[in-house]
Amino acid sequence: MRTDAERLRVALQLLDDGAAVDLHVDTFIGARLFGYDASREHHPIARHFLGHVDLPRARRGGLKGALWSVTTNPFRCASSRRRHAGQNVARLRRFATESHGAAWVTDAAAFDAAIARGDHAVIPVVQGANGIGDAADFEGAGCGDVVSATLVHLLSSRYGETSTPLPWRGLFGPVGLSRAGRALLETMNQARMLVDLAHSSTEMFWDTVAAHDRSQPLAVTHTGLGGVYPHWRNIDDSQLRAVADTGGIVGVIFHPGFLGPASEHHDGLGLVMRHLSHIVDVVGEDHAALGSDWDGFIVPPRALNSPLGLPALVMEMVARGWSETRVHKVLGGNFLRCFRALRPGTPQAP
Repeated sequence: MRTDAERLRVALQLLDDGAAVDLHVDTFIGARLFGYDASREHHPIARHFLGHVDLPRARRGGLKGALWSVTTNPFRCASSRRRHAGQNVARLRRFATESHGAAWVTDAAAFDAAIARGDHAVIPVVQGANGIGDAADFEGAGCGDVVSATLVHLLSSRYGETSTPLPWRGLFGPVGLSRAGRALLETMNQARMLVDLAHSSTEMFWDTVAAHDRSQPLAVTHTGLGGVYPHWRNIDDSQLRAVADTGGIVGVIFHPGFLGPASEHHDGLGLVMRHLSHIVDVVGEDHAALGSDWDGFIVPPRALNSPLGLPALVMEMVARGWSETRVHKVLGGNFLRCFRALRPGTPQAP
């Protein structure tokens, strides 16, 4: 039986050899609203809500890349949302291109080049397609570099319905995927964007699955699994299978409130592993991924309150007898398979 020191050594080697990718970080929210400088290392005194990610801790923890989310205030008028969405994506790009140890990555070839240089891959995504306002597509909103997007976020929009436990269904938007949502989904498929079903209501989820180009993978980037812990924010096993049937991926969120009852929140690593294991058990190891939601106003487990906690999570995988192949797939290989299928890019000269 391996000692903790041996498991840590193995975990660090697995992180070094692989390409760990987080499917959802909201660190740009703090940078945009509060001036949080993600280019320098922070030492938060608490694990609540913000301050989970910065480039130095990402690199030291073995996080080779992440889908960095851009979210736009939904209460702005449509033209203002479109303008600010473009500005926010441009600002994130400046951060990625001007910060030491970071790279702006919009295809798999650029990811490979960034990792070869030792840079953290900043992969731009949008949370809430309503942010593009009155534009017909992401390109028209100045967000043409965006790799992935959720159709909705915390509020329903003209594109469809958000998941919510509150009794306001149909009051602020359509139930399910609207006609405008179907049109936007078609443009996303044409642009080979990764369609993210996180935050979608059950009806919108299934409407999107039906209308989606099935030759392209779907994703639910940050969620829990209802088969482990029934919760309004989690997807059930039929939804999990639907994503897997497209070759897609499901990222497990790090917020204990979505993963298990309060009495179990102290065992954060165990909760995350339980949900990852459920994905593997139900649809196989090719569809599980990490989707922390760091800096998204969540309260992560103490052991996973920054990328510095990734070695501990990998140690849990090793302790449970997971193979090196499975660990590498879950850490980032499954995302990279989808990324290469959608946006392979052109290999860059060394």
